[in-house]
Amino acid sequence: MAQLLSNLPVGAKVKSPNTKYNDAPIIWLIGHKTANRVKLITEKIITLKCFDAKEPSNPNSDRKQYGNNRYSVSNIDQWLNSAAGAGAWYSARHTYDAPPNNANVSYNEYDAEAGFLSNFEESFRNAILDTTIRVVDGGGYEDITRKVYLLSNTEVGLSNENGVAEGSKWDLFSNDNSRKAYPTAEAVSKSEYTNRELNTSSPWYWRLRTPYYGSSSYVRRVDTGGTLGNGLAYYGTDGVRPALELDSGILVSDTTDADGCYTILWWAPPNMTFDINNVKKAYDNGWCKVNGTLRQIDKVWTKINGVLREV
Repeated sequence: MAQLLSNLPVGAKVKSPNTKYNDAPIIWLIGHKTANRVKLITEKIITLKCFDAKEPSNPNSDRKQYGNNRYSVSNIDQWLNSAAGAGAWYSARHTYDAPPNNANVSYNEYDAEAGFLSNFEESFRNAILDTTIRVVDGGGYEDITRKVYLLSNTEVGLSNENGVAEGSKWDLFSNDNSRKAYPTAEAVSKSEYTNRELNTSSPWYWRLRTPYYGSSSYVRRVDTGGTLGNGLAYYGTDGVRPALELDSGILVSDTTDADGCYTILWWAPPNMTFDINNVKKAYDNGWCKVNGTLRQIDKVWTKINGVLREV
């Protein structure tokens, strides 16, 4: 049996077993719900990465040495929204842009990785909704549309940067404790940055998309105590918790698995055949009579939980 994704409460865990990062299924938390959308964020920090690499040719000395804190042109934003293969996701977004390679980050270069969306099964990737997000930019803000994104100060329930509300607070975040995040075992083992405090049992720093107002290189983050902090864009030591949005009508399992997760049930067409003149034909090449005229079958629709779905 199945139920709607929207039936699950905020804080419930969901996963799609064939969507993995570093060979481990990505576990998502329901972070917020609206009438038509369910907003998800990874339960844990799944990797440590820089926000943006140093830009050696940038005339801005801070961005030259410490990276660019403008989210819409950042390396992390481009990586999160790419399905390209290994080493193929990066392309320069502005004149001074540079890849997050070993020379341009403090730790954990990722220019040779595949894009984040390449880890998703096709059904999941196709189901991700476009989301328009707001980001502080200079003295104002810019609105950009993405599939995958980092959360903002506002969305995690912290202060609005420079008085700008970057979206609305998610119901998942109610206090400092709710903002604490722990790295996965894979995030720890894959990190070239090692520290005894970086372990699966201790909260770690995780990145937000909000720039630190008044700076060109510092970016906001959630510190280990769940409070607001900041760090340089080129630091490869801060954690990443991707967020995305799905349609409320997506189906999930009725019960949880061994990880306490509800499983997303991606729609797969059944193997349907029709008996036409005593000959079995698949629905896509069979014929049926409509108003006395034989017509070839192009599509079949069926209703599941009150929602019409193409077979």
